[in-house]
Amino acid sequence: MTVDQAVLDWLNTDPDWDLPETTTDGPLAADVTAPSAATLASASQAEREEIMFEYARAEVARSVGLSPAALDTERTLVSVGVGSMLGCELQYRLRDALGVAPELKEILMAKDTHALAGMLLAQLGYGG
Repeated sequence: MTVDQAVLDWLNTDPDWDLPETTTDGPLAADVTAPSAATLASASQAEREEIMFEYARAEVARSVGLSPAALDTERTLVSVGVGSMLGCELQYRLRDALGVAPELKEILMAKDTHALAGMLLAQLGYGG
């Protein structure tokens, strides 16, 4: 079974599958700014984790058309609406902004937004 087939099978059986409504009320995360290398380098590990979490949350929210506050960060990325197409777009945006990005399968299998932020920190050499 391929990863793609496993994800599709999971989507068909996930009892919690219900996508949030996209919103036009409130600010969307249209202009997401990645943290700079200097900001991350000067921050403590706890601060780096919070900075990267906020950035990851904003990027995921942008991908699915939500405000960052409306995104349920405890759900898997797939269950909030990041599929293969949006996952590819997210991967490219992360790579353009940070110079690193998880593989698509890692994005789709991420436990939650905190896990994505941890992957990004690890790839940047901060051990997430």
